[in-house]
Amino acid sequence: MIGISYHAGGMKDKTLLEVLAILSDVGYDAVEMMCGPEAHIPSDEVTDSLLKEVKTMITDHGLKTSVINPFTGKGLYHLALEDKQKAIDHYALLQDVALGLDALGVNFLTGYGGENGDPSAWKLLVDVLKPICQRAEEVGVTMNIHNHEATTIDSSPKVTLLIDHVGSEALKSLNDITNFYHLGEDIKDVTEYLGPITAHCHVKGVKGMYPYSTFLIPGEEGDELDFNTFAESLGKVGYDKYISVETFPHMRMEKAQIAYNMMAKTLDKLGLR
Repeated sequence: MIGISYHAGGMKDKTLLEVLAILSDVGYDAVEMMCGPEAHIPSDEVTDSLLKEVKTMITDHGLKTSVINPFTGKGLYHLALEDKQKAIDHYALLQDVALGLDALGVNFLTGYGGENGDPSAWKLLVDVLKPICQRAEEVGVTMNIHNHEATTIDSSPKVTLLIDHVGSEALKSLNDITNFYHLGEDIKDVTEYLGPITAHCHVKGVKGMYPYSTFLIPGEEGDELDFNTFAESLGKVGYDKYISVETFPHMRMEKAQIAYNMMAKTLDKLGLR
């Protein structure tokens, strides 16, 4: 079965209690928790007591934590370029947050580096990910590559190439299907291609193709993303984790309900929920 999660950054303007109450009332299974400079869990204020408090709040609302997201932080390449050890230590902290909240893994954006085809960005990413992923293996969480336009890892072949170079079982794909789709990749093909290494998923609504695309609430009028094909493809590869709804604070307040209704209806119809 596939669970429905919500990327809490979409309501960063609300308190965590308010966010959890909304998600619980709508029927979500999980929350994708943010940990960063402007997140519900400030990355410079993490303590065992804070994690216990947050975990209790999530559990009391009948939810689970799907994954941890380093919200509003710099991409991994840029962190490592400034200080490689600090980048390694930062992701060790995020792994500890995942453990404290019983989350399955930690997402990360690579950021963009290496102008004019310079391979230095790739080499730095590989070098810094090896110790990060070694620790992830030891503690039992995954590190999930978040594909994104205008970053070093924007396409599915680059996801698998990075995994091959790092050589860790802990390094997985976060299939942000909307980001693949609006860059021209086929929803069915990319989902089946990445299926065996997919540890988490994101869905945004979208209209148009990059660089003229506009993100929408999943399932709202005008949304062009074929979620049915995405869900069918996930079912075909046996995916049984979470899909996180990714919306933005400026969107209307019904966003969590609109997205949930569309996704739950589709997954139910396909026998995947």
